Amino acid sequence: MVKDDSKAGSSRLKSAKDDGSRRKAGLDFRDLLYRCRSSLQFQLDQLVYDKSSEVSSKAEESVEVDQELEQLTNMTRIPLRLEKFMLWTLLACFDCFLHYFTVMPLRIISDIFQIRKNGKWLSRTHTERFMVFLIVIASIVLSKMDTSKAYHRIKRQSSVKLYMLFGVLEMADKMLASMGQSLFTVILSGKFFRQPRFRQFLLTVISLVYLICHGYVMVLQTVALNVAVNSYSNAFLTLLLSMQFAEIKASLLKRTDKEGLFQLAIADVVERSQITFLLIIIALRNIFANSKLQSSLIPRSWTLHATSSVILGVLCGPMFSVIGSELLVDWVKHAYVTKFNRIRPQIYGKFLVIMCTDYTTGLKKFCDRLGLPIQALVVLFIVMIRPTLSQMLEFNSFMNAAIAVFRCALGFVCLIMIKMLLRSLLVVWSKSILAGEQLSTAVTEEEYVPGMLSAGSGKIDRNARSIIHGGSKQSPDYRRARDTPALKLPGSRAAASETRSDRLPPTLNELRSNKDAKNPRSLERVTRYNMVSKRIW
Repeated sequence: MVKDDSKAGSSRLKSAKDDGSRRKAGLDFRDLLYRCRSSLQFQLDQLVYDKSSEVSSKAEESVEVDQELEQLTNMTRIPLRLEKFMLWTLLACFDCFLHYFTVMPLRIISDIFQIRKNGKWLSRTHTERFMVFLIVIASIVLSKMDTSKAYHRIKRQSSVKLYMLFGVLEMADKMLASMGQSLFTVILSGKFFRQPRFRQFLLTVISLVYLICHGYVMVLQTVALNVAVNSYSNAFLTLLLSMQFAEIKASLLKRTDKEGLFQLAIADVVERSQITFLLIIIALRNIFANSKLQSSLIPRSWTLHATSSVILGVLCGPMFSVIGSELLVDWVKHAYVTKFNRIRPQIYGKFLVIMCTDYTTGLKKFCDRLGLPIQALVVLFIVMIRPTLSQMLEFNSFMNAAIAVFRCALGFVCLIMIKMLLRSLLVVWSKSILAGEQLSTAVTEEEYVPGMLSAGSGKIDRNARSIIHGGSKQSPDYRRARDTPALKLPGSRAAASETRSDRLPPTLNELRSNKDAKNPRSLERVTRYNMVSKRIW
């Protein structure tokens, strides 16, 4: 009997649990049916009565239209603002390049003539002498390289191999430039010459190996670019232009802050300056190599239909093709980056103020911010122009040697005059910029277009965010679901939503405002190879 009673009790308990689970399942099913019915009713009301037009007021629509119109207007203003920043920075980069051919030799020569007065052997120019030593040794080593063999070897490759070669050389150039900036920061400091002899020797060897490797990479870049611009079928040049347009895919559809935009602008300046230097070297070599040839032998990529001049064809053909595509890519890239991140073009004025301040402070600070490998460019220029100069300057007789020395002296004087004029122009222009622009580099809400930032491709307003993050007070169907007693059972979703915090997480606009308020002068800490944003451009 006891066993029968226990079995009966357990069966009643089990049946009661089954009834409770069925009742709970029925309530959950009621919850689901009510949610579906309320959602369908809400969608039906929107379709029949068009309540969306009643919710959105005309004032909100007018504000949104004004914001989108400002976005489109800002895209048309980007090229002018960007090119003003680019032009000044490119001229400053050329001034830094001329520094190694004018000011540095003059300082060494001036100290040579003042040995007896100072009592110390070239004490003021130890860094200049050391840098000249590295450049001369690297140039001598790379002069053994046969560029003609490299030219024909690259020319025989297929388009796929050339595409990979361009990409590998570009990545190697960036990696070596970053390492070279750190090396020369250590070497050009006063602490380097107070280091132990072994450490000085080790750093010297590492710097020399770096300069040779970076110069070798740049020589290959120049030869590959020369193959592209000398191509008779324009196939290689088309390949080079396609690589430039591939930059848009890498940087366009990504969220970028003001520091990332500044670093992107710096990277574009460095890339454009390096391409300009390479094209100048190629143009000089092609002019001297084809000065005695007929215009019919000029490759199709050099020719211009508006002129039959050999010199204009050699200079303007690759210049218009490569530089023109670079301008177009930069305009499109910066226009869409500023549009997607709702940044006004006035921020480029702050970028220019920072660069002008660095330039007036000193060339070293300016070069450190840009990350431009000036030393490697000097080695490249010497290696690539030396064969051309050796053909122009003949020392086989006394008269020819005298003429060659006179030409060298005249060229040196011309470089000094160009350096002085360029320096004066940049100083006057910098003063006008610093006097006309706002000296504060702090970025406020005035540099941003009003409106909500979105992490994706769609627009997420506050109402949508409140629904996503559990804010049930913003939608009618959520209010009806909340007020229904059947939806407040323990374990249901409505009860769980009641326990959520009513405070929404900060929006992207609020995060950006808090970051700008916390670090108002963060733009001044941006350099080319520092991880100031989520990536290094």
